[in-house]
Amino acid sequence: MDDTRLVFGIDLGTTYSCVAQVDQFDQAVVLRNFEGKSTTPSVVYFGEDGTITVGEDAKDASKTEPERTVSFIKRSISTDDAYNKPTKFPMGLDPTEISSYILKKIVKDANDAGQSDNEVKKVVITCPAYFGSKERERTKQAGIMAGLEVLAVLNEPTAAAIAYGMKVSDKKNIIVYDLGGGTFDVTIIRVNNGAITVIATGGDHHLGGVDWDTELAKYMLNQFNKEHGKSYGLDDDPVLRNQLMILAEEKKKSLSARDTVKATVTYEGDSTKMEITRDIFDQLTEFHLDETIEKTKEVIEIAKNKGTATIDEVLLVGGSSRMPQIKQRVDAELHCDAKLTDPDECVAKCAAIFALNESYNKAMEEYSEGMRDEPPAKMIRGTGGATGRINVINVTSKTYGMGCLDSETGADVVENLIFANSPLNGNCKASSTFYTVQDNQSGVSLPVFESDVTDEVNERTIPQNAAIPMEEGEPSVLKLTKKWPKETPIKVIFDIDTDGILHVHAEVEQDSIDFEMRIKGVKGQEELEAATAKIARAKIQ
Repeated sequence: MDDTRLVFGIDLGTTYSCVAQVDQFDQAVVLRNFEGKSTTPSVVYFGEDGTITVGEDAKDASKTEPERTVSFIKRSISTDDAYNKPTKFPMGLDPTEISSYILKKIVKDANDAGQSDNEVKKVVITCPAYFGSKERERTKQAGIMAGLEVLAVLNEPTAAAIAYGMKVSDKKNIIVYDLGGGTFDVTIIRVNNGAITVIATGGDHHLGGVDWDTELAKYMLNQFNKEHGKSYGLDDDPVLRNQLMILAEEKKKSLSARDTVKATVTYEGDSTKMEITRDIFDQLTEFHLDETIEKTKEVIEIAKNKGTATIDEVLLVGGSSRMPQIKQRVDAELHCDAKLTDPDECVAKCAAIFALNESYNKAMEEYSEGMRDEPPAKMIRGTGGATGRINVINVTSKTYGMGCLDSETGADVVENLIFANSPLNGNCKASSTFYTVQDNQSGVSLPVFESDVTDEVNERTIPQNAAIPMEEGEPSVLKLTKKWPKETPIKVIFDIDTDGILHVHAEVEQDSIDFEMRIKGVKGQEELEAATAKIARAKIQ
C-alpha cells in the first residue's frame, strides 16, 4: 500500500471511541475492536495487579468497583483542577494520561484484529469545537503519550461535515448539531464543492447524553424510594449510582425505538419494577434539550452578525442525536427537516478522510519539489477518499488577550487580540504593543487570558475577572536582554496554528523572543517523554 494511505482518524469520545481508515476502494471504514464492535466504551479500570482494562469489561467493572474505574474523562480534560497532583484519579494519573490509555487500547485492538494492512501510527484526533488552545494541546499530548504521531486535531462538527460537503456541488450553509455522550457542539459551516469553512461555533463540554441518563436514573431511584419508604440519593453510594446510570443508558436507547420500556431497580435486598414511557423520559429531560436549543440560537445569531443569515441544511450527529425528541424539537425550532447522519461513526470516518487528503496533498507537494521519487497513488474520484476536494478552514473557539494595566485607571484589564470565531486559515495572527511601567525594568510578565466574549467593538478591553488565565499560578516572567527605561515598547504577537493551539512571541527593538506558557496539564518535553515511556510499559487489555 502507498505510504500516503497509512493515516487514520480517531474519534476520542466522552462515552465511546473508535478509529477509522480509508480503504483501497476509497471508502472510509471503522476498524472493529476485540469484541467485533465499531465503538469502544471510554471507560478505564485499574486492577489491583497493575493491569489496565479499557472498554466493555471496564464498564461492567464500574458497577461493583467504581473506585477503580474512570468514565467521562473527556469532560475533565478542560478542568484545570483535574491536573492537581496528586490527582483524584487512580495511580495519580491526570486526564490526558487516562485518555492515552483509551487511545492505546483502541489502536491495539485495530492492530491486533488485522483489519488494516499496516500499524495505526499516524492519526488525526477529533475534539469538541469549543475546546480552546490548552484543551487541544492536552488532547494532542494524549495521542503522543499513546505512542501515536498526531498529524492534526480536528473539530468534531467539522469532521462530520466533510462527507456531506463532498457530496454537494452548490454552496450551502449547514448547522451541525452534535450531541455526544458527554459534550454538545453546534457549528455553522459553509460547504461549497469540498471547501468547508466554519462560520461560527459554540457548545457546552458538560452537556451530553449522560445528563439525560442522570435524569432517568434519578427518576428510577425516586420510584424505588417511594415504594420502599427510603430516601436514597444518587450520590450516596457509588455502586448504586453506576448501576443506575448503566441501566438508565440501556433504557434510554430502548426508548429511542419503543414507546415504553420496563425496568427493575434492586438495592439492599429491596426491588422495584416500573414502566417508563417515552413521554415521561422526554418530560424529565426537556430542560437539557432547551439548553441545546438556546446554544444553537446563540451560534445562529453570531453567524448572522458575520453575514450568514440563511441556513440550508441541519445535520444531527453524535450518538445522543438518535433520541426522537432531538429531531422533533430541532425541526420545530429551526423550521427544517434535520438529517441524522451515521451518528456513531461519521466523526471517525471523516477524520480518516481528512487525514488521507492532507497526506495526499503533502505527498504531491513533496513530489513536485523533488523530495519524493514517485507521486502518490491516484485515488478514486467522487468517493469517500477523493482528494483535492477538501479545503477546511476552522475558527477559534475562544477569545485570547493579554493582561495589562489600564494606562488611565491603573486597573487590571485584558486587551483582547484574537476573538472567538476568527478563521484558522494559516494566518491567524494579531499583535499589540505594550510598555514597561518603570525605569531599569529587566523583565515583564505576559499573562495570557482566554474568554468567550465575541463583541470585537465593545469587548476589545475587558476586566481580568471576566476572563480565565491560561497559565497556572503566577504568569511567567520574560527576561529582557538588558534593563530598559520606563515606557519601552514591547510588541506581543499571538499566533494560532491550524490545530487551534496558541503560540506567543514578543519583540523588543527587533529582538524576537519566543515565550513558553506554563499551562496546567500540558507537559514539558522531559515530562512528556517520561509519561510516554510509562504508558508504553503499561499492560492494557
